[in-house]
Parts: sequence; C-alpha cells; structure tokens
Amino acid sequence: MNRLTHILQLALFAAGLLCLRTPAFAGPQIEVSFEAGAADSQKLVHAQAVFPPNQSIVYSIFNAITAYPMLHDWIRQTTLVSTDEDTQEFLVEFAFPWPVGRQWSRVAVRHDRDTIFWRQVEGSLKANHGRIGFTTANNKVHIDYRAAIDIGLPELWTQSYKEKFIREFLTAAYAQAQTAVSTRALALAAER
Repeated sequence: MNRLTHILQLALFAAGLLCLRTPAFAGPQIEVSFEAGAADSQKLVHAQAVFPPNQSIVYSIFNAITAYPMLHDWIRQTTLVSTDEDTQEFLVEFAFPWPVGRQWSRVAVRHDRDTIFWRQVEGSLKANHGRIGFTTANNKVHIDYRAAIDIGLPELWTQSYKEKFIREFLTAAYAQAQTAVSTRALALAAER
C-alpha cells in the first residue's frame, strides 16, 4: 500500500509541475462597439482585437472561410460556390438562436492588401457585409472588424447576440492563432 501511495504522490507532483509549466489560455483583448450604418435601421458592429505576432498565420485563419464552422457553431457550413480573378463567392449557412433559426447568405469575398471584404449577393438575411483589417504594431497583430449583419429583427433585440457572436468568433480564431504560432515556434526551435 505504501508503494501505491508513493506512486500516486509522484503522479500528483508531476501533474502539478505540468500545470505550472502549461500557461492558462488567455483570450484576446476584444473591444466591441456599435455604430450607425449606411441605412438608418442598420448598426455596424465594430470589434478590435489583439492577436499573436504572426500576421500571415492570423490572416490565413480569417481567410480560410470554409473553416468558419470550426470557429463558431452558429455557422453551420460554408461552401465555395465560385471564384474568379478578383472575388470568391461562398454559400454560408447559419443556425442562429431562437427566434431567428436557420438563415443563409451567399457572399462575395475580395482581398485588398491586408483587408478581407465581403458583401451579400443574395440570401435570407437583410444585410451581411463588412471587412476585417489586419495591421502589425508593437509585435502584435491588430484586428479591425466592421460588419452590418441584419437578420430582420429590431437592433435592440439582436445587439447582444451580435456582440456574443463576434466575441466568440474572435476568441476561437485567437486560440487557433496561438496554437499555430506556438507550433511554429517549437518547429523553428527544433531545427536549431
């Protein structure tokens, strides 16, 4: 019995050391606000966040539009529909919380330097357009997200859902970026 107790104590000690060496997940710094949009009834959701220092990794996460369902469970499926030299079109299927339910949006996506733009071509949403901009400063990637997403209900009812969505979406993207940056750093260290 003493031997079993000793083994359990060693295992607990090792687990404690592992917890000390493994940093707790810290989410991104996210600021969310709402601004008047082009249409009087539409408000733009504006979010700013700070991400890990590798802009190419961060950009690639946001550019992988068909992987968006992994970033938020309200995005059920994204499918590349068409592509030309300037834009790509995606069919995005949503499952919003009650009372909205299932919706869809066909969006045209284009890139201009360090910004991804999208606009709804057709869909069940009243509006879905915006942009995500990327800049690097102070060894961090700064995200500037602005979008008009109108599901056809009064803004007063949907504003908290929009804030919840953008916070969760950016937090999931941040977690992917942290993992990718850490993995890349480990691979570079192993090469040395």
